[in-house]
Amino acid sequence: MIGTIPPDVENSFFSDLSPQQQPHSSPERPPQPLDPVERLVPAGLKLFALFVCGLLLYQAADSASAFPPLPQSLLYRLYYVGIITPLHEGGHFLFMFFGRTLHILGGSFWQVMIPLILFAAAIRQKSFFTGVWLSLAGAHLVALSSYIMDAPYRTLPLLGGHKSGHDWYNLLIHWQMLNDAEAISDFAYDFGLIMGIAGIVVGIVWAIRQYLKPPQKTVSALQAE
Repeated sequence: MIGTIPPDVENSFFSDLSPQQQPHSSPERPPQPLDPVERLVPAGLKLFALFVCGLLLYQAADSASAFPPLPQSLLYRLYYVGIITPLHEGGHFLFMFFGRTLHILGGSFWQVMIPLILFAAAIRQKSFFTGVWLSLAGAHLVALSSYIMDAPYRTLPLLGGHKSGHDWYNLLIHWQMLNDAEAISDFAYDFGLIMGIAGIVVGIVWAIRQYLKPPQKTVSALQAE
């Protein structure tokens, strides 16, 4: 059976050793600054992401700047069909259990709220994506403005196929605000554009600040190398 060495015996043993003989741990290296290339790559990717968001916002605003809406550019069309439309329809499904008004409103609400929820989460995490999500929320609101403007006319194609399923026609008729469709649409367009531009500016400032003051490599990261 192997016994343990009492602490007082162990301490007295090491105290008799010369400084050169005493055990010691290797000193930890202080954190080192990131290599310039490692700073440029993430900064470039962030600026590229903001460029794509800005392009989407521009194309959304250009399409919704007239009525009937102008033809959608390729990037915006792909984003509209692949992201905005599924979010909109998902909102209808999510709110279908909360009454007719919320069921109708849920599609438009959800397509704007999803990027805003992600924006709020990014703020809490102090993430660069704060600007990305804010700019996308603005683009989603700008896209919604064309649908609102169409309420009195019901000329835009709908997934259901029949104009009786037009969300904003049904909402504004129920609220007796059909004559205010243009004013509501203009507000959504202008406020969405402001949100989108603010998101781009926030993202650029965030990317520049992170480039000028990058995080340093930790000791564990240096040891892993």
